[in-house]
Amino acid sequence: MNWRALFKPSAKYSIIALIVVGVIVGVVGYFATQQTLHATSSDAFCMTCHRDHSLRDEVMASAHGGGKAGVTVQCQDCHLPHGPVDYLIKKIIVSKDLIGLMTIDGFMTQEWLDENRKEQADLALEYFRSNDSANCQHCHTRIYEDQPETMKKMAVRMHSNNFKKAPEDRKTCVDCHKGVAHPYPKK
Repeated sequence: MNWRALFKPSAKYSIIALIVVGVIVGVVGYFATQQTLHATSSDAFCMTCHRDHSLRDEVMASAHGGGKAGVTVQCQDCHLPHGPVDYLIKKIIVSKDLIGLMTIDGFMTQEWLDENRKEQADLALEYFRSNDSANCQHCHTRIYEDQPETMKKMAVRMHSNNFKKAPEDRKTCVDCHKGVAHPYPKK
């Protein structure tokens, strides 16, 4: 291939035609990528690998499963960042899970989940701590400043005292709220 030909103006097509084609290809590529990313972030997609695990039932039985507020949390609400760049990075990182799915014997069984729950829960907690529980705070906005009236007095006091600390000394959501959607293993 002659690399110089890539940088020479085309004798066959006008620059405007090439730019228009480039823009169209770019736009179609962008939207196809977005649709693919979002389709692979749906609960239905998550359940293709986790269908034989109790994970969905655990969420539905928790406060996040359509409790008093009537809001049911989706997998991606907790397990994927909400910012576009962090979202894309996380999607790239978790794509390695497909290799695990193909190579880990018994991955799609409840027995595998039970055996590996502590390790998987600790990985999730590490992720939440690394971003100051950003996924929790995405829905539970302003939890320090604007606490709901239904919150217990002790909880209001605990959140207020935590907020008074320097940011580097504060606890993050999962330090106190382990096992909110999935039971945290005892062992």
